[in-house]
This record gives sequence, structure tokens and C-alpha cells, in this order.
Amino acid sequence: MKKTIYLWLIKLVSLFYVNKPKSGTVYLMSFGNNLAFIKALAKKDELLVCYQVQCQAAAKQLEASGIKTMLIQDGFGFAFKKLGLILTARKLFCDNYYAFLGGCLLDHHQVKVIQVWHANGAIKTFGLEEPRTATRSASDQRRFRKVYDQFDDYVVASPKMGQVFANSYQVSPTKMRVLGYPRSDRLFKQDWQKETKARLLAAYPDLRTKEVILYAPTYREVRDNSGQVALNLPPDFDEVVANLAPKQVLVIKLHPHLKASTVKLKQRYSHNPKVLWLDEFSTEEVLVITARLITDYSSVIFDYSLLLNAGQLIFYCYDLEAYAAWKGLQSDFISWLPGPLVKNAAELSQILAQPCQLQDLVEFNRLWNTQNDGQATERVLAYYYPR
Repeated sequence: MKKTIYLWLIKLVSLFYVNKPKSGTVYLMSFGNNLAFIKALAKKDELLVCYQVQCQAAAKQLEASGIKTMLIQDGFGFAFKKLGLILTARKLFCDNYYAFLGGCLLDHHQVKVIQVWHANGAIKTFGLEEPRTATRSASDQRRFRKVYDQFDDYVVASPKMGQVFANSYQVSPTKMRVLGYPRSDRLFKQDWQKETKARLLAAYPDLRTKEVILYAPTYREVRDNSGQVALNLPPDFDEVVANLAPKQVLVIKLHPHLKASTVKLKQRYSHNPKVLWLDEFSTEEVLVITARLITDYSSVIFDYSLLLNAGQLIFYCYDLEAYAAWKGLQSDFISWLPGPLVKNAAELSQILAQPCQLQDLVEFNRLWNTQNDGQATERVLAYYYPR
């Protein structure tokens, strides 16, 4: 009921702006992983970045570059004091699902709403294809659809991802713009890779002689519809750590939403020299020194596969059936996984004990990274800001 009332308030406020002149660009930021693209946007148009609280550090970087930013949080203050700045934009880029959009009255002849998703590719289901959505009320499902229908365009990197969005949001495939993900561009920049690797090895010189194994799992929501998240690794994962060879080191990077789980795991392995965290470096940065990537249902694989140093991908899916039933997985994901899938620590240890097996990622990248070639930013800007 509160959500319905709030959306009616958004609708009421938006009535005052629907016919006002539109100018400039707004970027809604819930992930701080697309800063280069945002800076490029600022060179094309007057730009305001509206960020959520978890992106404060990223917002400060943008502010240092002279870009206007504004913290947004749902509430009366947002509706009455900040929403108008969003509703008077000519272009609105969104990096996520923003519930307030479902209440906005927008003249789509004047305003273009563009989804530039925060991740590339999809193993998990989302939107209307997520199993739990079917158990939600009819009013909830209508509320979701109102948000999905606000997007005029979906910027994607491949026809495959375009189809995922079309199915997940039940929108027309004609809304898909296969231009590539701008956030993937720096993965092709040799200078960035060399500089990042140099900083990592300067901070952790012992890694020069180690085989770096990165464990980067996705988050798990607690199965009580509370929205709480957690990662409870099976007890036998300790065997994986114990069985690592002397030349191997395990770097653990959890999803940003899993801060509490990170604290618990750090305590669990606090005195184990085989486990590192590299907190001052992002997951994307650690990928440039990663020989083997262990993950499960995370989109990190779609980034790693673009790097020249991409080695072995291993899918440690100890909760495969339960996760598929609760969160949902793309129906064909087993057919295109670019590496072995294991369900227990013994199988994982067995693979790690073997020499690193490089995977052929050509077909995988053709499927998911079709237009990720280092030039996505240029294409997106040319499409939305033609000369």
C-alpha cells in the first residue's frame, strides 16, 4: 500500500513537468562502474548524475571532474525537491531498475529513457521471468511492468542479451540497440591493463610468482522474501583452500551487497596466507592478474572473457537446483557455459590440482560480447548524440 501511495505522489508531481521544455541529460547511477562513459556523456550535453548512496565514492570522482551530481533517495524530499530535475531532462540514462519511474508521466516524444544495464550478459533470470515474480500479486506485477514500459531503448552488447531483456521485461525486441556496453571498453585498453597490473603487483609483490585464483560468486537472497542477502559457503569449501598448491593463492571478491558475508569470511580465513582480499582493488581490476576464475551465476564471466589474460573459468554451483528454483537461471545456460560446472569441493579441488586449462572463448564472446570491442562508447554517443 505504501508503494502504491508513493507512486501516486510521483504521478501527481510529474503532472507539473510533463509539458515543460526538456533539455540536458540525466544519468541515474546505482553502480559506480561506468564512470568513463558518464564523463564522455558530459562532453556531449549538460549532464546531471543522480546517484544512490552506495555510489558516493564514484560521485566524488565525477564531481572532481566538474560533473554535477545529486544524491537521490525515495521519499517526500525526492518527490518534491529533486524529481523535477529528472523529469525535465531530454535524455534519461538508467543503469538499473528504478521503481519511481513507474509513477512518472513522461511524454516520450520529448524524453528518451535509455537502459544501460550495470552488467553484461545474464546467467540468472530477472524481471518477469524470475520464478518468484509469478507468486507476487497482480498489482505488484503491474507496477513492475510500468517501469519496464518506460524504457524506450535498451543498450545491449549482443542480440542474445537483447532477447533476454525482451523476454524478461516482455517488451518489444525492436527496443534493443545492439551497440555494446560502454563499461566494457576499458577492458580492451592495453594502457589500463598494464597500469592496473603494475599497481596490483607493486602492492602485492608476492603475486608475481603465484597463480592467482579469483573466487567471485554472486549474492544469494535469503529464502524468506525479506530481501536480505547472504553467502553461506558449504563447510567443505575449507578443503578447497587447504588443498591449494604452494604456488596458488585464492583471492575472494564478494558482491558489493554482501558486506556482512565478507566480514564473516574474513574471520573464517583471517590467519590463512593462501587467502587474500585485495580490498583496495575492484573485482574488475583483479581480473587482469587472474589465471583462473571461480564463479557461479555472476556476470563477471562476461567481462573476464574479454581480457587477453583470460584463462580458466570454473563454475562452482554447489546450490544449483535450489538456486534455479528460487532465483531462476537462463534455461539454456548449461549449453553455453565456457568452462566446467562442479557441485562440490572435491570436484573443485580436483580441477585446481590440474594444470590451468585455457578455454576457447571465441564462440562464447560471439554469443554474448558481439559488440563489445572497445568502441561501444563511441557507438552509443554517435547514436544518441548525432552531429
